[in-house]
Amino acid sequence: MKPRSSNPSLKRASSLIDAVIAIGVLAVAAPLVLATMTQAGKSGLSAEAETRCAWMIPACMEEIRSSRDGRPQYFTPTSAGQIFPPADDIWALAFGPDGKPVGKISKSHYDKGTKEMNGKPVFYLASMAATTADVKTGETPMMNVRISIDYPASAPVSKRQKLDFHTRIP
Repeated sequence: MKPRSSNPSLKRASSLIDAVIAIGVLAVAAPLVLATMTQAGKSGLSAEAETRCAWMIPACMEEIRSSRDGRPQYFTPTSAGQIFPPADDIWALAFGPDGKPVGKISKSHYDKGTKEMNGKPVFYLASMAATTADVKTGETPMMNVRISIDYPASAPVSKRQKLDFHTRIP
């Protein structure tokens, strides 16, 4: 009686079941990895925007103060107690990757997004608006000011992330 000889090539081969399991694992793992990478990118953009806000918000507040003093750099002069922007308009500034102002942006460019202005890259858009605040009789009239930082600037307004900042001014 001869012992059966085992074929080494048969022992090394994968079965159809092994292949199906491997493809199933890849089908589950690949989308999870891609989703994680996408979320990490969004978190990075959010962190950058929050960091740059330390420069963008003071620049916006300075423009509002300058407007109140009658010497704005980008927008129209306003007086204390006057709401802004005028109806159907927008007060928006474009900011570069370093958080420095690039210039005033029009409503149409704000709505559709922009990548560049005056030959400089635009990463963030800041819109400003003021409404009359409710105050008690005899108190100083105040305005509620909202400054929204939108990013990425190249995306249409409906697809941007926003950081809102609120304050009051006389």
